[in-house]
Amino acid sequence: MKKWIAILLAAVLAIGCLAGCKSSEGGKTSEQSQKEVDPNDPYAKADFAYPMDKAELSINKDATDYSTIPAWVGDYYWEYVVEEKTGVHLNMIGSPSQPMEDSEQFNLLLASGELPDLLQCNWLTHKGGPQGAIDEGFIYELSQYSQYFPAYYQILQDNPDTYKKWVSLDNGGLYNFPCIVLAKPTGTGWSIRKDYLEKIGEDVPQTVEQWHTVLTKFKNELGLSAPLTFEWRWLFLEYAAAGLSNPWNTCYPFYIEDGKVLFGPDTEGYKEFVDTMRQWYAEGLIDPDILSVDKKTVEPKVSSGDAGLALQQIRNTQNCMIADHPDDPEFELVGVTGMVMNEGDPIEFGHYTNAYTGGISISISTDCTNVPLACRYLDWGYTEEGHKFMEYGTEGFSYEEKDGKIVLTDLIKNNPDTPDAQAARYYVGYFRNHAVICDDAYAHFSADVLKIAEKFASNQEAHAIPSLVYTDEEAEAIREYTDIDTTSREAIANFVMGNRPMSEWDAFVSEIHNLGLDDVLAAYQSAVDRYNAR
Repeated sequence: MKKWIAILLAAVLAIGCLAGCKSSEGGKTSEQSQKEVDPNDPYAKADFAYPMDKAELSINKDATDYSTIPAWVGDYYWEYVVEEKTGVHLNMIGSPSQPMEDSEQFNLLLASGELPDLLQCNWLTHKGGPQGAIDEGFIYELSQYSQYFPAYYQILQDNPDTYKKWVSLDNGGLYNFPCIVLAKPTGTGWSIRKDYLEKIGEDVPQTVEQWHTVLTKFKNELGLSAPLTFEWRWLFLEYAAAGLSNPWNTCYPFYIEDGKVLFGPDTEGYKEFVDTMRQWYAEGLIDPDILSVDKKTVEPKVSSGDAGLALQQIRNTQNCMIADHPDDPEFELVGVTGMVMNEGDPIEFGHYTNAYTGGISISISTDCTNVPLACRYLDWGYTEEGHKFMEYGTEGFSYEEKDGKIVLTDLIKNNPDTPDAQAARYYVGYFRNHAVICDDAYAHFSADVLKIAEKFASNQEAHAIPSLVYTDEEAEAIREYTDIDTTSREAIANFVMGNRPMSEWDAFVSEIHNLGLDDVLAAYQSAVDRYNAR
């Protein structure tokens, strides 16, 4: 009963807030959300310089538990340094939103009518989208304040076909300070035991036939229990396992081919791909635990020798090489490209995440009483000083510059108390977790693993669905995809495991069309067309 009361209360509050925000009494319309700037405001002056004079801003993030910060970090913790450099103390009030969807706490915060100065939210996934958030009076449209964020604005002007296109509204407006992660090399891909290849007398496989030959020998000659292994969910997320379906020119879920939005299982190529995986599973070439393994169990399968060819995130690949086998001269992993049908065919499909997803980005709420102050604070992360700090931390402590290159110190690379990625990402810097542009996300990885990751490259960027802004009608149609996705994942698992005959594939395709696939495809297509016209 208490649970239902809480849900009903949240719904009433949300409806009341939305209604109020659009009324002349309870909230602000987009026209009323133009904040006049005092010309004498010190943050608005042309001769502005950092640091500011002990200002404060609030944001919807959970407060930091400072007791968890390792002692070695000391005064170099990222919050302390940012406050020193900008002059702004950030008050974290809780009610965080999730990177890829709203949380219940965040929706209650919006419904309360009392907002912090800054809102960290992925408005792309919010009902009504970023334009709706502006129209409902939650956040400011930022183009009118561009003189107060010169570093960020200049970056957009210098990159009209990339950064600016990614983060803009369809009408060209701006609504947040984005988190952009330029992840090169790609963070997830295939690696194979080179020492095993030498034992069976084979080279690194490329074609479908070569993959099949190698996996068969891994099973029959070396007795591997899981010749090919990967986390099953990667077949459906971030195009992570798209290299498997690459020979059939398709992938899961939606992708673009010659300007047209397609859904993988709705193509003949995906049917052929699933049928091949069914055959390999029946032959014992695919991990029998494939439906239940995750990255924490795939890694030990590779390290123990049970698996020979695996799809892993780059961090787990490095763990296999360095943490799990630091002194083993025989253990060796090398990178593998996605499969092709014939040698020399291009790798079109592979792991890919958009550099801008909308997540971790920060907007300025309409309750903020000093917009220039908020703009100046957020803009620091896009300055040369701010960008370098957020990515690497403090020079002389966490990194050094040698011959024009950034070199992380031994304190980060070989810290006995804190893994290097965690030290660089959460303590001395804060890339991928704040409104910044991160263009060197893999600085902390070893040369060996980066060489492996070079093989992960594909042309997926040309096929991936970009981060889109939807109309209300499109968003409503796309919500139908939840049932389509659930049905598709279940069916694909049953086809691969042999629990459902391939003769029923066409019936499965008819089922997802009946669930609204055509409406979903049309919605994606119209949003993609507008995006391309930006």
